Amino acid sequence: MLQNARSASARAETMNLTDSTRAIEALRSAVLSKSGEAVAHAAMMNIWPLYSVHADELVSAVESLPTPLLERYPVLRIVHRMTPVLARTNRPFKPLIYPDDARSMSADELDIFTLVQMVAFRLSGDVAAAMIYARRLQDRILQVRVESRERPDGPLWFYHQQIGSTLLAAGESAAALLEFATARDLGRLSQQTDAERMALGRTALTHAVRGSLDDAESSLNELTALPEPTRAHLTATTMTERCARALLAVDSMAPDADELLSRLETYDSIELTWPFALLARSRRLLVLQHPDDAIEAVALARDAHPDQHGSFATDVINSVSIDALWSTGDTTAARRIAEETARSGPLTRMAIIRHALLESRLDVAASGLRQMSTARSLGPGARAESILLSAWLECALTDAVASETAAQVARIASRPGRRRLVSQIPLQLITRVQERLSPEEATSFAAATGGLAATDRPRPPTLTASELRVLHALPLHATTAALAASLHVSPNTIKSQLRSLYRKLGCSTRDDAVSIASRLHLLAAEVSPRS
Repeated sequence: MLQNARSASARAETMNLTDSTRAIEALRSAVLSKSGEAVAHAAMMNIWPLYSVHADELVSAVESLPTPLLERYPVLRIVHRMTPVLARTNRPFKPLIYPDDARSMSADELDIFTLVQMVAFRLSGDVAAAMIYARRLQDRILQVRVESRERPDGPLWFYHQQIGSTLLAAGESAAALLEFATARDLGRLSQQTDAERMALGRTALTHAVRGSLDDAESSLNELTALPEPTRAHLTATTMTERCARALLAVDSMAPDADELLSRLETYDSIELTWPFALLARSRRLLVLQHPDDAIEAVALARDAHPDQHGSFATDVINSVSIDALWSTGDTTAARRIAEETARSGPLTRMAIIRHALLESRLDVAASGLRQMSTARSLGPGARAESILLSAWLECALTDAVASETAAQVARIASRPGRRRLVSQIPLQLITRVQERLSPEEATSFAAATGGLAATDRPRPPTLTASELRVLHALPLHATTAALAASLHVSPNTIKSQLRSLYRKLGCSTRDDAVSIASRLHLLAAEVSPRS
């Protein structure tokens, strides 16, 4: 906690949030004095103009301070380059404040400290707690009037930028767009070079995640007319824009998708954009039918970061895990994640519905789709996916689709940016849609869906010769004893082989094993003679 961070005389001093010249003079003078306390005090009281204009000198000064002194000035720790690295591992940075200290702070200081708390909790993986401070800062902006926020060279744009980033990290993308729009409007008035570009880049990323393809492209095109980012925000700005472009390329299955993905941050990145980079990479791997690589990508990213409570990252990890595990044939693990995931995000809910459809658990799929239909703030991508999954359910129930359903699927398929989504629907649905379209529409639909690999069944699990013999004998014998007699082995051997077979098929009954094996075409496999 923050306690006695400033003396009584210092508390009477006004924080400088606008004058960069006075800020750097104060910091340099403090550095020359060789007093750590003077350096910390000067940095704290001039934190915003130093961070905005003289970031390199600020960071250098802060990193020269001893840890005990930084503990008394937690606001300064947020600019220390070691803080996000340590927060990712075993030293979470979660600054708190005593009520007495809060009452002694000025309005500007409380704004800055609340901002730092929001960012610090976000860095430490506790996005749910970061949201509390985001709401608190929003309330302060609305209810407490502060002169520095009303100046074009003040920090108000950055407050909205960071509130929006926290909302985005929590998966509240629609609310994040409003904050980024405000940050951009303020950024146009700001004297700080990075302001508008940072807001516009995050806007593009948010649109890409929501599947607002035209808006994302428009935002990315506008970025080309803005100045290059300064060193203070270079990495965050660059990675945000690269993630947005990569997500669009993956969704459209563009030829340059792999090249764009190669330019994203590594799995252990400390940038806010790491879950979005993971989403882009994993989606590409699943499209290429490399589920084992997608599982490895998720494992590397998850192990490199603390648990992301209440976050978009958790939604990405769970949804990719369900899809990838199912594709490898490990339906038991996929179902376990689906059943254990409480309060799922939209990506995970879609994966659960898709998983249910693939396993012909149509009641589960129908229930999930009903819930999605009542969800607020779904983006265009999620709405398009819901339509495709609903059409899949309709086809599974009736082996046909209505003309209106066919038209909706064809409309979605006609957009290049929806190609990845369309690649996830089964061949049976594509065939039924074509049958309902006019000849001209069917030709266009065939062109739009051409070259897409069918993904309506997972990779079959590898069964031993003994397991295959038991599987083929299941429909012919009602009891374990009968199975054992027919295969000339002991009942205990049959029980052991059945347990292994059920585990690999992701089921617990004979009927389910036969049904799943039939769907995976395992019953047609060659069985070697018993040795």
